[in-house]
Amino acid sequence: MAVVKQHELLERLERAKQKAQMTRNKILVSHRIQVDTIDPLVVFKNGSSLYKGERSFWSDSNGKLSLVGIGEALRLDVDGEDRFSEIKKQWKEIVDHQLDDYDTTYVYGTGPMLLGGFSFDTLKDKTPLWTNYADASFVLPVHMFSLIDDNAYLTTNLLVSADSDIQTLFEKGVRENAELLKKCALDQTVNRCLSLTEIDPEQWKETVVKTTSMINEGQVDKVVLAREVIAQSDSEISAFETLINLRDQQPNSFIFAFERGHKCFVGASPERLVRKQEDKLLSTCLAGSIKRGTHHEEDERLGKELLSDDKNREEHDYVVQMIRGALEEVAGSVNVPDQPSLYKGRDIQHLFTPVEVKKATDIPFLDVVGRLHPTPALGGLPQLRSVEIIREQERLDRGWYSAPIGWIDHFDQGEFAVAIRSGLISDNYASLFAGCGIVGDSDPESEYEETLIKLKPMLTALGGSTA
Repeated sequence: MAVVKQHELLERLERAKQKAQMTRNKILVSHRIQVDTIDPLVVFKNGSSLYKGERSFWSDSNGKLSLVGIGEALRLDVDGEDRFSEIKKQWKEIVDHQLDDYDTTYVYGTGPMLLGGFSFDTLKDKTPLWTNYADASFVLPVHMFSLIDDNAYLTTNLLVSADSDIQTLFEKGVRENAELLKKCALDQTVNRCLSLTEIDPEQWKETVVKTTSMINEGQVDKVVLAREVIAQSDSEISAFETLINLRDQQPNSFIFAFERGHKCFVGASPERLVRKQEDKLLSTCLAGSIKRGTHHEEDERLGKELLSDDKNREEHDYVVQMIRGALEEVAGSVNVPDQPSLYKGRDIQHLFTPVEVKKATDIPFLDVVGRLHPTPALGGLPQLRSVEIIREQERLDRGWYSAPIGWIDHFDQGEFAVAIRSGLISDNYASLFAGCGIVGDSDPESEYEETLIKLKPMLTALGGSTA
């Protein structure tokens, strides 16, 4: 069957060249075949030799969908405040005018799609740390491997121009498909020593004090303040090895990686921003946190403590009300439970509330992403004022940290998470980020300790011990 499907690709490339000659536009051919099941991380590893620095990885929080993007058939980079609408516009133009007839049965998580993300704040001064990561940057991969439950697919995306050598293009695509699907054992992760440099921790605590004063003066209700820790390794830090560790250690999280040249933004976020599938929108509110217990009884006690804690419940309710309001603006009817439940990660547990819209077919997906970002869990409340304070007070350049990352397909469906529990790898360095929601009675030392808990997943995933 795969061989038959590959020859269909050759026929479609030839038709696309004829269309390109008539229209004088490049034509995108997106061709999907079903393949044998293979570990997505094997595909990610194999892709390094073909398209170094051009890989993407995504795995949802329930382990049902994994995506691996290899190469860049197209890359859309946009800077500025119109980034959500501009990416939507450019992607629609490609789908409407450049995509060749995509005549296979639709399967969620396959076919032509963009993978990438956004920055937290377009108005924040940019630093060299986030070079190559635009305010919005999305890639249509040359090859995209999709594992959906136990079914595996490989989508090949090729741009055809009026003078393309079709046979060469076809043979290259088939050869690379075979290279990506070669089965091999996953390497054992290496032990490495990490030295940590905290960026102005005392200054960060002073910012917490200053922010609580602003809150108590009535200037703002809540502000999320983040800080940075730099981990330096005695050897090059591998994004592949980090992903192996994250998948093993954080099984209930969104696992992601986005390479841009020699840098890779990687993490394991517990927090979905929004998913659009069929006619439903689902967002989740994750705010308010406490550590996990060392045994069952302690863990249960800490969970009950979190559920009854006024500060954390207030912080969580800010997020619920904001997300409910944002979705009601576009959908009208929104379903929200009366009380939060607990979401338990490996090292930390959170208050959790789902928010669902059941009739969302005609709601543009990226419009919803733009309305929801940043939620009070990542920025604060009110939204604009809290982001202004973050912009003025934080020393770090957040880049893509705490911003939407994910994917969107040619039918305007997809999923975005919030890029927390994450780090930016560059050679043998990794910049790690963690933040806390500051309210009127926040204690600087307690908030600092909370950031240490939130940094732990990425420090563990880097595969070493701290010096």
